[in-house]
Amino acid sequence: MSFLGRLRSLPIFDLLFFYLCTFSVWTLHRYVEPVPSSHFYPSFFLQFAFGFVPQFYQRKWGRIFTAVGVFTFLRLPYLSGLPMVGSYQLVGLFLGSILGIWMREFILVLLGRNETALPKQSEQILTDWMIRNPTGKSNLPIWYSTYFGFVFFLFLLTVLCLFQYQGLGLVSGLGIQEYLYFPSLSSREAMGLSSKILVPISLAVLYLFSEERSMPTPSKDSLSEQLRFGIFLGLGINLLVMSIQSIVSLEFFSEGTLESVKAGRSTGLLQDSGSASWIIPVLSLMWISKLIHNWRKSKERFSLVLAILSFLFVTWVGLKQGKAFWVVWSITNAIGIIHLTTDLWIVSITKRRILRVVLYLLIPILGFFTLYGLSFLQKDWDLVTLAKRTMDAFPVWRKDPYLALERMDHTRAELLTICMEGIKNNLWLGNGIGSFPLALLDPFRVGTKTSIGMIDFPPNFYLWIVHDLGILGLVIFSFYIGLFLWERGLGKQALLLVLPLFFGVQIQNSDGAFLCFYLVLLGEKGTGFSASFDKLRKTVWFSPLILILSLGLPLNYALFYSQRYWDLGIGSEFRKTQLKEYQTAATLPPRSPNYEYEFHGKVWEWKLSEFGVARSGRIFLETTDRSPVVEILFLNSDRKIIHQELFSETKQGYSWSGECPKGASLIRLKSRYRLEFRLPRAQFDGNNRIQF
Repeated sequence: MSFLGRLRSLPIFDLLFFYLCTFSVWTLHRYVEPVPSSHFYPSFFLQFAFGFVPQFYQRKWGRIFTAVGVFTFLRLPYLSGLPMVGSYQLVGLFLGSILGIWMREFILVLLGRNETALPKQSEQILTDWMIRNPTGKSNLPIWYSTYFGFVFFLFLLTVLCLFQYQGLGLVSGLGIQEYLYFPSLSSREAMGLSSKILVPISLAVLYLFSEERSMPTPSKDSLSEQLRFGIFLGLGINLLVMSIQSIVSLEFFSEGTLESVKAGRSTGLLQDSGSASWIIPVLSLMWISKLIHNWRKSKERFSLVLAILSFLFVTWVGLKQGKAFWVVWSITNAIGIIHLTTDLWIVSITKRRILRVVLYLLIPILGFFTLYGLSFLQKDWDLVTLAKRTMDAFPVWRKDPYLALERMDHTRAELLTICMEGIKNNLWLGNGIGSFPLALLDPFRVGTKTSIGMIDFPPNFYLWIVHDLGILGLVIFSFYIGLFLWERGLGKQALLLVLPLFFGVQIQNSDGAFLCFYLVLLGEKGTGFSASFDKLRKTVWFSPLILILSLGLPLNYALFYSQRYWDLGIGSEFRKTQLKEYQTAATLPPRSPNYEYEFHGKVWEWKLSEFGVARSGRIFLETTDRSPVVEILFLNSDRKIIHQELFSETKQGYSWSGECPKGASLIRLKSRYRLEFRLPRAQFDGNNRIQF
């Protein structure tokens, strides 16, 4: 085939789709985390290389390195002595992996890998590389993939966030403006709370989507097995670090884990004890289940002995874990032991099922008596604390369930109350993704106030999704997850997430998001399809119907949700009805000793003061930045330009003096290049209208 023919055979739609998606996520991340380049890029490029180089070298090792990096790189900036700088979202690792995948596929197609019947010995290095990486090919159009609708839903949620936190300036020529969303919180920081959810989910889904789209068809390698190998390597590294933390010092490799060390908990290399308390038991259960499966299949005793030793070791490591660890670990192991023993000793399927149901009913009773015995121990373990709190809460459980929950966990009881108040306010459409932490920071919110200093998420995943997305959002999210599970036949595998999701929003960090979507989208079967789904996929009507539902449901949700934005206003009127004052478009509020607003960007708009004496004078922009053109535009109430002039450049910044033309209601400032300047608080009146 000619070179032009190879260009035509490139997966153009795939390349464009993943380029636009990853570029958008990158832009969003850099907007909400404007970390100085000197702090951000060292960690970013190390993560990027760890994902890109192995992916480009070989598909198998790329998957393994990416999975290892997910569970070991989260706190890389802190471990290297730098501030956190937002790298906990593993943007570099996922972007490197995604770019490595598509760069590899792009070059393979251009080199004519599919046309080469036999390797050319004269180009041994290149030939070996092509042999290691058979060209990926997917016969299904990208928009018919079940991933496509979910990515589209995430895109719409991001757009809704932009309108919620930036106002309608996006469609009026002002672009993305930065406002003081609260007196001490900018709109960029407010949107950053939403991005703490959006960025990890988007990157994890886009990475798994890229892996599946680039797989050879039919596949000779198992995506799930290779990722699982990397996941188990990451688990082993974390268990090693946790054992050192338990024996030597909890401060070993613990920088950046917030309050985990103070609470006496080991975290390994994971984000914090909240992540470790559910990731470690889930991954350990997968590892032990794999060993038990190998033992039952081959009757090799080594696998059985290793499974027992792994169970004892993880249980010992769990002494330095949170309460969630013990709930997840004890219940999942109890269910696993019941299944294993009944499979080994009972032949009759009917008797086996009856006995399992009876034993399931005994689990809570046995758990209660275990906690009762542990409550007498005088140990500083979270397990003992859980036992004592359970015994305190049990006597009042029937009369006052909320009081019992408060005795069990005062913080979760407060978060539950605040969450229920938010759900009642917007039951059907929710309050917006990532809105719960913002509600805790809202000084104007009426309702229960939290007594904790830490800004957290709702007490479990199910409350979070109803609070943030509402009943309709929950239906859409459930539709996608149900579609994934049906397509892959992984209902049993996804049960591993049921218990952990009761103890937090486990997709808020990249390690949790990756593990959750790995279990839902891949699990043990990789990219295999269920028989019923595969049969319907071959029909003419099924794929278009799925596409219509995947696009139509989010579009309708976005249409209804966006109705609340029309009263936010444009430019200086953004959130005027909520704050009872005009916006200054300032990035930072005035602080001592100079009490100056700080502005960043290219375009700003302010409402003019209504006082006649304040409509002439001077505006001085204090800055060290330089731009060839800085102009001032006067607009009427309809935002029509009625006059414009240029600022004059001085040593300390830019200056303009003059008088407002008749009929002017607004002032707009425009710079050709990005500026960072300051204006004194006295430049604005009590309602944040500019005066001079």
